[in-house]
Amino acid sequence: MVNVAMNVRKVIQLSLVHVGVSLTVVPITGTLNRIMIADMGIPAVLVGILVALPYLLSPLQVLVGNWADQRPLWGLHRAPWMLIGGLMAAFGSYLAAHTVFYMDAHFLPGLLASLAVFTLWGVGVNVASVSYLSLASELTEGSPKGWRTATVGVMWTAMILSTIVASIALSNALEADASVSGIYTAFGAIWLVATLFVLVGAAGIETPSAPDHIVHNTADNPFTALHVLANNPTARRFFVYLLLVLVGIRAQDVLLEPYAADALGLSVSATTRIESIWGIGVFLTLLGGMGSVRWLGKRVNANVGALVAIAAFILIIAAGVLHNAPFFYGAVFLLGLGSGLMTVSNLSFMLDMTVAQNVGLYMGAWGVANFVAQSLGTVGGALLRDIAYRLTGNVSLGYMVVFALEIAGLVAALLLFRTITVENFQRDARVEVADVLALAGD
Repeated sequence: MVNVAMNVRKVIQLSLVHVGVSLTVVPITGTLNRIMIADMGIPAVLVGILVALPYLLSPLQVLVGNWADQRPLWGLHRAPWMLIGGLMAAFGSYLAAHTVFYMDAHFLPGLLASLAVFTLWGVGVNVASVSYLSLASELTEGSPKGWRTATVGVMWTAMILSTIVASIALSNALEADASVSGIYTAFGAIWLVATLFVLVGAAGIETPSAPDHIVHNTADNPFTALHVLANNPTARRFFVYLLLVLVGIRAQDVLLEPYAADALGLSVSATTRIESIWGIGVFLTLLGGMGSVRWLGKRVNANVGALVAIAAFILIIAAGVLHNAPFFYGAVFLLGLGSGLMTVSNLSFMLDMTVAQNVGLYMGAWGVANFVAQSLGTVGGALLRDIAYRLTGNVSLGYMVVFALEIAGLVAALLLFRTITVENFQRDARVEVADVLALAGD
C-alpha cells in the first residue's frame, strides 16, 4: 500500500513536470506563430524553422537518455535533467516573445537572437522530455496490468487540461490587451506557472542510487546503443510508424492559427482560442480512451483515432472553402478527438515497446521519432504553404495542401501499423550487445 501511494505521488509529480514543459509550447504555437506569419508577414518557412528547433534538436534525446542511464548527477539519473531542461524551456519560451518583436524592428539581429532563444527552449524541451518519460517507464516497470496505461492517461490528461486552461487564459488576456506589453505580461505569467510546476514536480521524485549504479542500459557508449536500436527491425518499423502518425496529427500546429486568420479572418484572441478547442477534444477522448484501451485494445483505439483525424482534416479543408468559422471550430474539435484516441493508445504502445535493458535509449529513440516528425511536418508544411501561395496567389490553398498530405500520412501509418507487434519487438530486442558489436565489426 505504501509503494502504491508513493508511485501515485510520483506520477502526479511527473505530470506536473510534463505540464510545466508543455505550457511553454502554448504561447509559441498558439500566439507567436500567428503574429509572425499573419501579422508581421514573415515567411511561414522561417517561422516553421524557429518553431521546429525543439524537433530538429531531438537527437539530443538519445544522447541524453543514454548518458543519464550510466552517469548519474548527485546519484540521480532523471530528476536533475528534468529540472535543468524544464527551467531552460520555461525561460526560452518567455524570451521568445521579446526576440520576435525585436526581429520585427531589427530583422537580422532579431533573427539571430530568436535563433538563440528558440534553441534554448528546444534543448530544454528535449532534455526534460526524455528524462520524465524514462522515469515514467521505470516507475511502471513490473506494475499490475493497466497501471502503465493509467500513468500515460494521467500525465497526458493533466497536460491537455492545463493546455486548455492556459490557452483560454492567454486568449482572454490578449482580448483585453493585445499590445506588445500585454503579450509580454501574458508570456511572463506562463513562464512563472511553468517554472513552479517544474520545481515542485522534480523535488524529491527520485531516490539517489549508489555511486556506481547504472540504470537499465547494456550499451556502454552512444554508438553501441544506436547499433542496439538499429538491429531491431520491429523497432525500426515502429519508428517510421511514429513518424507518419505524428506528421499526420501534429504538422498543422504552426499553421492552424494563421490559416484561420488568412482564410476566415479571425482575430488574434480568436485564433489563440483554437488550442483550447482542440484540447477539449483531446481531453474528452483521453478520459474515455483509458477505459476503451482496456476494452478494445490499444491497436483498435489507435486505428479509430487515425480515421477520426482523417475525417477532421477533410472538414477543416471544407471549412476554408466555405469560409465558415463555426464549421472550422467543429472540425478542430473533431481533430482533438482523433488526436486524443491516438495519443493514449500510441503512448501506451510505446511504453510496451521499451525493454528494461535500454530504457533511456528507447525512450530517446521514440522521442526522436516524435520530434523529427514534427520538424518535418512544421518546416515542410510551412515551405509547401509558401510555395503554393507564391505559385497561385491563393493564400488558403497552401494550407489545404498541407492538410491533404497529413491525411496521406495517416493512411500510410494505418497500413504500416498492421505489421508491428509487441511480441516481435521483444523477440528482436533480445540481441545481445556482444552480438551487435560483432555485427558492427568491433
